[in-house]
Amino acid sequence: MHANIAKSLSTLIRVYRNGSRAYTVKQRRLKSGQLVDFHQWADNRPCEGAFLLGSPNNFFLWLVIVDWKRTSNYYLALFPESRSGPLAEIHHCVDTDGEPTLHWKYNPTKQDGNNHERRAYFEEAFKSKDVFISVPTEPDMVEDFLEELFSLAESRQKADTLDPRRPPTREGFPEGKLKERLHRSRERNPEIIRRAKQIALTRDGVLRCACCGFDFEKVYGKPGKDFIEGHHTKPLSSLHIDGELTRVDDIALVCSNCHRMLHRRRPWLGPKQLTQLLQ
Repeated sequence: MHANIAKSLSTLIRVYRNGSRAYTVKQRRLKSGQLVDFHQWADNRPCEGAFLLGSPNNFFLWLVIVDWKRTSNYYLALFPESRSGPLAEIHHCVDTDGEPTLHWKYNPTKQDGNNHERRAYFEEAFKSKDVFISVPTEPDMVEDFLEELFSLAESRQKADTLDPRRPPTREGFPEGKLKERLHRSRERNPEIIRRAKQIALTRDGVLRCACCGFDFEKVYGKPGKDFIEGHHTKPLSSLHIDGELTRVDDIALVCSNCHRMLHRRRPWLGPKQLTQLLQ
């Protein structure tokens, strides 16, 4: 990772740490921008942050953002809580739709003749031979990022030992995260949202949430006039990673609460499903 990406990622994790979140984050102190007494491969190297992460099921994982080879190419290194040795050293960063994405591949090298089985185990657990994880660019994206890291770490550990206790089934494929980034960027398209609002105002004379019927102007008066959010209704599986045109018909106008709930679960809820839940 470029130093700027590493610095931004560390900042976002610190911001995430200060909220009420699903994952716990404890930051380890640095000395003059370096780790000390952490691990022989990470000590005394430029470091942007070292964080002990805790998952909802009390699984702990170290995330270290370190210039491992002192070449200004920062690694995202994952360690178990014991710091016995790295689980993954991710440094290859690719450009996806104009934004950074980490790439890592599981490649066991044990000398017992079982590496083929390990690779098959990892692919079944993680749903992919290759790992692609979108680097968060805003605080709301950090939780999904941490979820992917924990899934990677657990899949790696269990594949290494061919643990018969399989990891929980993932809700989606890693490349779905990339498509989600593309999806969210479309929802920020001001022109398509403006056109969707115009059509709704011409048809109904008011902007109401397609899920719960909330009317911002009715509740908040002038500050709420013409305010509503746009949700892309096209199924995640149909989005092309290289981009495609968005139609007004693909946009549902929704309130902020419903918009967050539509994105809360994978596979995403549809507006009709959310409306049924509300009823």
